[in-house]
Amino acid sequence: MTASPPAPPTTRAAFTAFRLRHHHPYHRYAHTRVEDRHRAAAAVEGAFDELAARWDEILRTANPARDAWRVLTAAVTAAAGSRDRAGRPLRDLARALPPEQVDALVLHYRLGMTLTTTADLIGVDAPTVALRLVLAERALPAAMIRDLERAHPA
Repeated sequence: MTASPPAPPTTRAAFTAFRLRHHHPYHRYAHTRVEDRHRAAAAVEGAFDELAARWDEILRTANPARDAWRVLTAAVTAAAGSRDRAGRPLRDLARALPPEQVDALVLHYRLGMTLTTTADLIGVDAPTVALRLVLAERALPAAMIRDLERAHPA
């Protein structure tokens, strides 16, 4: 197997900027989903390693933020396994709703992110996040939403 050539400086700088901007919110999301903090951190670092290795390819896609979010959520889901940190409420959400709606609920209600911040992080527009939240809210009992709002992790 041949080693890939080093990324051009501008591409490395773009990845560094992306990593700096997304590091904290990615870790917050992972720590919400993964019971063990070390496994959560390892999942995020693994996702960033994969993104770094595929950065040129990611940048050529129509929506790099969305594709990066997919890499992260796959790593976090694998690290969480069947034991989400949030316990039963998040597992119940995952059984009741599509993953995109669960992520919108977790980011907006559990982590307290604005619609715009959530949208930027996951690579969609704010109206799409709002729609996902409305659809989820209609499908769930109000008590589940209140439970999410009450549990803002640090």
